[in-house]
Amino acid sequence: MNLEALDFTNWREHPSDNRYTVFFFKTEKESNYFENLLKINKLWFEANIDDEEPKYKFYFAVHKLDTTAIVKLNNRTLGEFRKPSIENNYLRYGLILMMMVIMTLAIIGFLKSA
Repeated sequence: MNLEALDFTNWREHPSDNRYTVFFFKTEKESNYFENLLKINKLWFEANIDDEEPKYKFYFAVHKLDTTAIVKLNNRTLGEFRKPSIENNYLRYGLILMMMVIMTLAIIGFLKSA
């Protein structure tokens, strides 16, 4: 089984130099946003664009010592460009309402049976 298929992060240890961590992004907008955050926080990085890679094209190598701070910036970047799981507002709030009704009925049933 390929364990990398189960890894949902967008960073890995550098393949040839374990002093660095590599972050990778699919779109130019994400990579530009991440790069600006790195510059604002004055963190060293090295950027690379791989036009031949079909999935992830934009790479950033950072010092492993800064990884904790950079993971926060990475999460901020991913959150900025994240799409909701259920994009239709009616469906999303309808599902929340339905779950609240089910929970209410479950609680009432538990209290009546006790």
